[in-house]
Amino acid sequence: MSSNNSRPVIEGMRQEYNTNSLCQRAAVKLSVDYIRQAIDVLEIENLPIIIIGDYGSSHGSNSVYAIQFIIEALKETKKFDENKQQIFVVHNDLPTNDWASLFEVLAKNRSYHGVASGRSFYEQCLPSNSLAFGYTSISLHWLSTKPCNISDQCLVHSSRNESEINEFRQKAALDYAHFLEYRSRELVPGGVLVLVILANSEKDNRDHADLLYRCAQELLSPQELLDYTLPIYCRSYSECVDRDLFEKFGLELVKADAINVKSDLGEKLRNGEITLDYLAQVQTAAVRAACEYPLKQALISNKQRSTEEIVKILDQYWDLHEKGMKEQSYDFNTDMMVIDLVLKKKINK
Repeated sequence: MSSNNSRPVIEGMRQEYNTNSLCQRAAVKLSVDYIRQAIDVLEIENLPIIIIGDYGSSHGSNSVYAIQFIIEALKETKKFDENKQQIFVVHNDLPTNDWASLFEVLAKNRSYHGVASGRSFYEQCLPSNSLAFGYTSISLHWLSTKPCNISDQCLVHSSRNESEINEFRQKAALDYAHFLEYRSRELVPGGVLVLVILANSEKDNRDHADLLYRCAQELLSPQELLDYTLPIYCRSYSECVDRDLFEKFGLELVKADAINVKSDLGEKLRNGEITLDYLAQVQTAAVRAACEYPLKQALISNKQRSTEEIVKILDQYWDLHEKGMKEQSYDFNTDMMVIDLVLKKKINK
């Protein structure tokens, strides 16, 4: 079995995340129907302050869009009485998140009162029985820690090592249980959660993982290559829709769907609206913004490289990735599979 590395390896996204997360924005937009359904079953008429929790805010662009929609929907459905109630938003992410980017976005969108919470959402982030509406989008595939190194790949979904796959599967299950447990504690009875979870799309995940690993093989030492393991696990529908787990934490399943989030990049390329170079550049920028930290950490942790050498290797790596995207562009699916869930905390009567 490969060496274990149990310390946290997740860090906030790169500064470019806001401008390179268009597919994530598409997933947020597709979640609006689920937000409406969540508000339909929401029971908060006696709360003086309606707390909305945004878990995994990153740099804020997509989060603010979702939060503004939630607030407008609350007003439209008259679930919020401006004369008697106030709305308070908590944006949550890791302490290492680029909070300056989030604060800049919030400063430009003064439509609500918001604060930041810098801690892992795999622990309790808010007081018990305080949260009215919890929302997270494209965040839960990041695990709290890397359970082990993967010996034959950098992403577990492309690995053939069953023992290592099982370690990731067990860690993902434990993290998911912790997330639901702490959100259930935070929710008021009658409060709701909307979860948008990146799903395992199998072949597409393998294609992207294979490219990431091939690039790493050209530049990294054997130990660096082993340490370059992404703390990511994309769950299946059955792993997300766990009724026994919901029941354990007093949550009622309102709605669950698997959704294909369409990217228009492939269609634009086929129609001649964008070039192959542009597609490869955009896709590489998006992956780099989200996933560079584990690669950088693998280079730093072995203490064999100077800072200048690490910067150079990172640039070389993403140049190789962009080149690989061009060579395999028609084999890559730019769409994304997600699981959308609406959960409600049961009211004890």
